[in-house]
Amino acid sequence: MSELASKNKALMRRVYEEMWNRARPAIAAELFASPEGVEKFVSQFLRSFPDLQHRVEGMVAEGDQVAVRFSARGTQTGPWLDFSATGRSVQYTGVTLARIAGDKIIEHHTWWDKAGLLDQIKGGKS
Repeated sequence: MSELASKNKALMRRVYEEMWNRARPAIAAELFASPEGVEKFVSQFLRSFPDLQHRVEGMVAEGDQVAVRFSARGTQTGPWLDFSATGRSVQYTGVTLARIAGDKIIEHHTWWDKAGLLDQIKGGKS
């Protein structure tokens, strides 16, 4: 693996291990070129799911791009969207594609199973 790929994968791993798992949304300023929206989303999501833990299931890097497959588990103890706190355990999976320049994520797109999460909150599958 190239040095650039290793460096970019390490940066993406920090997103999950430090920002999400250690509940440090402010670290977005170190990781993202435009951190404002990221920090806000993570802060709000963690208020609803404060014990949320992400697991990196796989990562592929090529050039300035990294793809991450992840899973997440947590408990909804705060309101989220139009749903009051349920105390239900939830889990979901997703994929993030990111482009990195220097030491910052300059572009990122995440697709995750929001519909599955909603089903779990409503009392469906878990």
